[in-house]
Amino acid sequence: MISEIVNLSTGPVAISPKVMNAFKEPPISHRSAAFKKLYNKTTRLLSAAFHVQQTFLLTGSGTLANEVMLQEIKCIQGKGLILSNGEFGERLIEQARRNNLKFIKHEIDWGKPFNLEVIKQIVLQKSVKWILFAHCETSTGVINDLDQLLALAKSTNCLGFVDCMSTVGTMPLNLSQVAMATASSGKGLASVPGLAIIFANIELSLKRESPVYLDLTHYSTHAGIPFTLSSNLVKALYASIFQKLRAGHYELIQHYGEQFFKILNDHGFVPFSDANSKVFTIVTSGKRKSDFYRYMKQKKILLSNESKYLTIRGWCQLATLGYYTEKQLRFVLNAIRRYSSEV
Repeated sequence: MISEIVNLSTGPVAISPKVMNAFKEPPISHRSAAFKKLYNKTTRLLSAAFHVQQTFLLTGSGTLANEVMLQEIKCIQGKGLILSNGEFGERLIEQARRNNLKFIKHEIDWGKPFNLEVIKQIVLQKSVKWILFAHCETSTGVINDLDQLLALAKSTNCLGFVDCMSTVGTMPLNLSQVAMATASSGKGLASVPGLAIIFANIELSLKRESPVYLDLTHYSTHAGIPFTLSSNLVKALYASIFQKLRAGHYELIQHYGEQFFKILNDHGFVPFSDANSKVFTIVTSGKRKSDFYRYMKQKKILLSNESKYLTIRGWCQLATLGYYTEKQLRFVLNAIRRYSSEV
């Protein structure tokens, strides 16, 4: 038996004591030399880990990171293509609409994989200049093929922009071929929520009409720190990087994720998942609709079920986005086995 709650929700995710201790340290001024050193070493580590030219940290959520990315996209001449196979693809479309971007959308059923040949034909026929999509569609857990979609973009002279909220920090990831990608401190990097993260491989555009808070050029000309940024959040993120971005932790998550998938899939509970999933959307029917969530809650295992897109469908989610010990994951695996043996 395990005494503490094991957090397998999609966020806020499980955070280690080491990261929380870093977060609790006395704050320092964002104008101080010490803070600039902390910021620079944190962004350099992230740039090296994900093979990108620049990394920016902003105060805000992953949604803010996407808003900033959309401001950059807005400067590109020509229309784009936004792909959607779930809730978060739909959110990108809505954000792009509100930002008055010129784009067409390619929407397919939730949980379905994209057909690359169909997308290629759209790009060629519509003279598309950029493509935007979510790497992991968190609403279903489907991982869209990053390498293939970026290769398609390159072969058709498009720029690729990617929402990587649920994959940065959960698997080895090479973002060298993206124009720009986004993440947040409170998802796969398993730190305290509150930092929006933008990775960039393109020259930033001058934006005279963009809100200054959303203009990465302004950040770049002020060494990345034009506005107040919490040292506590950056310290926590720096501490978490060393725990999450390790081969050993990636392998631990992959090993137990494969076992979670096998049991859940054998019972038909995870129609959108595969052995590489990091978010398992549990789909059951009839009287069993909330049984799995209640059972896991009784075992002190926290899942997600309160987002609107989950509640209206009667779904819940088990995710391995946070930081875990092998003892915790073994406990979860045993709980899944017991539940499966009883249904």
